[in-house]
Amino acid sequence: MNVEHIGIYAQDSAALAEWYADVLDLREIRRIEKEGRPPVVFLQGERGAVIEILPTDVESDIRDLKCPGYTHLGIVVDDLVGEQERLAAHGVKVSGVRTTSNGWTIGYFEDPEGNILELVQH
Repeated sequence: MNVEHIGIYAQDSAALAEWYADVLDLREIRRIEKEGRPPVVFLQGERGAVIEILPTDVESDIRDLKCPGYTHLGIVVDDLVGEQERLAAHGVKVSGVRTTSNGWTIGYFEDPEGNILELVQH
């Protein structure tokens, strides 16, 4: 088995998809539009799972890394410090940067809707 895609519901699916494309350099690979509804947008990096951004009008609770259930989306990078600087140019602050017990370097940030993302440098 392989993970094919990850779904993220958004208050503004078009704006969040644009942010993922602009800030994370993901490319839009598909868009489903129906009259009177915000779009469903599919994005992908050079490889790996697809991110599906879907519209919702349901308000969500605050997210936390230690809450049960899905908590974050991990993104592999070659140069965490370089990515941290690149994200800072977009107004994104990466926090909690540390080296794990297995030697990886990780750090966390949020998208505009409060979803937690993790940078991972192996």
